[in-house]
Amino acid sequence: MSSLQKYKTKIFVLILLVCVICVGIVWLNASASKLQYEINTVNNKIQETSWQIRSTEAKVSIQSNIASLEEKAGELGMVRANFGDIIYLKGDSESVEDFALALRENVYR
Repeated sequence: MSSLQKYKTKIFVLILLVCVICVGIVWLNASASKLQYEINTVNNKIQETSWQIRSTEAKVSIQSNIASLEEKAGELGMVRANFGDIIYLKGDSESVEDFALALRENVYR
């Protein structure tokens, strides 16, 4: 091979190498853009879910307010127990059976 031919070959290989590097850079940028888009999409879903959680927590807080609970209980016909209506249990297993009997007697008096 002549030196001119070797020179042309080296230039061609160098141009080919630069083109491959440029295509690689473009491909990496495209991949990075796609990943950034997916990250942004996931972050938006996280933010939306966070707002839903806050909204639900606020609703639970409002609904679990004692005044709301008493109002709802009144709507359902529930009444507050009097001190004399409360039955206390002992820790042994026999009292559990007696509890049903005591409850029945207390209700049907």
